Amino acid sequence: MARRVAQLSTTFRRSVIDIGLSPGSPGFRAVFATVAALASADQLPGPGDDETTFGVGRAFVRRVTGRNIWILYRIDDDHVFAMTVRDAPPVPVDTE
Repeated sequence: MARRVAQLSTTFRRSVIDIGLSPGSPGFRAVFATVAALASADQLPGPGDDETTFGVGRAFVRRVTGRNIWILYRIDDDHVFAMTVRDAPPVPVDTE
């Protein structure tokens, strides 16, 4: 399956700004380029993506290339839901 619709949570953009990435900055653009890459990925979660706890559930995590920034996302057959970004590595869930 390729090409899902990217949907941003109401707090996603705020979380990007809260970690110090101003609109239009290279880091800000890198975050949104990663969201676009998630939406066009043939396979999700990707081979380098981990799963972590998020709220009362779980979310997948993808690192923004070359940056200390992680995007937490959830998926269904048609959508990628970008939930938030973090500037510290999340703790992966034990998958066993």
